[in-house]
Amino acid sequence: MYGEDRNIRLFVGLGLVILLMFIVIFLIINHGSDKGKVAETKEPLTSYVDNSNVTITQTIVGPIRAAEKHFQGEISVTNTATTATRISGYDGNVTDSRSYAMTQAGFSEFLHALNTAGFTLGNTDEGLKNDEGFCPTGRRYIYTIREGANVVQRFWVTSCGGTRTYKGSLNLTITLFKAQVPDYSRLMSGTGL
Repeated sequence: MYGEDRNIRLFVGLGLVILLMFIVIFLIINHGSDKGKVAETKEPLTSYVDNSNVTITQTIVGPIRAAEKHFQGEISVTNTATTATRISGYDGNVTDSRSYAMTQAGFSEFLHALNTAGFTLGNTDEGLKNDEGFCPTGRRYIYTIREGANVVQRFWVTSCGGTRTYKGSLNLTITLFKAQVPDYSRLMSGTGL
């Protein structure tokens, strides 16, 4: 009787050790797959307030359709101006563009709000840099920080869900950019953007 009880305890103990090993291996693999890929820009977003060479941009790319029905919308914000552009087709044909004054104080508030939205958080995996073809029936949102000709950050997300590199709050980010353009609805009327 004593031998059977000992064998059962040994069997249960060995089973628990094996189960624990599988759990640890699973956690290491899943945690390690994103480790090192999710990054934040080196400089805090608010450090760009006084830099007149920095442009913060949201580009919305509409569904893949015939060129006559394909639209993009772009909002670019600097410490002196906000520019909203409506683009038709796939060749960058600008059909409307409007500019609005921006102050450093306004830009500072905008950057602080984007920081709250997680604007600088994203997946830096080289294999996900190209967003083309993702979400062909929905919208792609591309978020960049440029300093002159240098792209400091470029992340993207889609309205379809799934694969993305942008890890910030999409709804808050969209709202913040649209709020910089007083007549956004009129500018993008008929585009679905």
